[in-house]
Amino acid sequence: MSYFKKYQWELIPENLPRVKRNCPKCNEKTHYINSEKFRVNANKNNIDIWLIYQCEKCKSTWNMTIYERIKPCDINKYEYEKFFSNDKELARKYAFNLGIYNKNKAEVNLQNVNYKLIQKKLDGYYINENEFVIKIVCKYPIELRVDKLLSDKLRLSRSKIKNMHKKGIIFINDDKNSLNIKVRDGMEIHVLKVVENIEILEAIIV
Repeated sequence: MSYFKKYQWELIPENLPRVKRNCPKCNEKTHYINSEKFRVNANKNNIDIWLIYQCEKCKSTWNMTIYERIKPCDINKYEYEKFFSNDKELARKYAFNLGIYNKNKAEVNLQNVNYKLIQKKLDGYYINENEFVIKIVCKYPIELRVDKLLSDKLRLSRSKIKNMHKKGIIFINDDKNSLNIKVRDGMEIHVLKVVENIEILEAIIV
């Protein structure tokens, strides 16, 4: 086994997704911003919990259902307390929960979400010493294609990235091996150490 270079790229959202819906006050479709606040309403022995959104134009609110007619004892105690304290991390968790949007028949816009990339070098061993590997860590859903990520990070044109992929210099070790797919958590991107390209890539990544 030979030592090889492995990097971790963690993508962290800098803002939360918006919801596009009809605003009764604006009388048109507008974007609703996540307030990062919850509303908890008691209904006899049950409670309702909503995540509050606000129209970016008129500031009117819309409540996105998290739990409906549920007994408090059926909710994780740790999470239950966080609803009352408007915990920002919990609000982020539900802001990126696509199942919740489907449940509410809400149109979520992930394309407006900006991400910052945190890179760190990892130690690893692999049978091919003439390559390095980029492991993706992305805890939340993301509307970003692999070719766009590589183009932005490596500061190379998409056409150059795609040409390197065509030559087998860049590849994803899965059934599709496509740069057109969306970035996903756990994905590993392999880059071969080819003379005409590696100087550029290593100068940027190392």
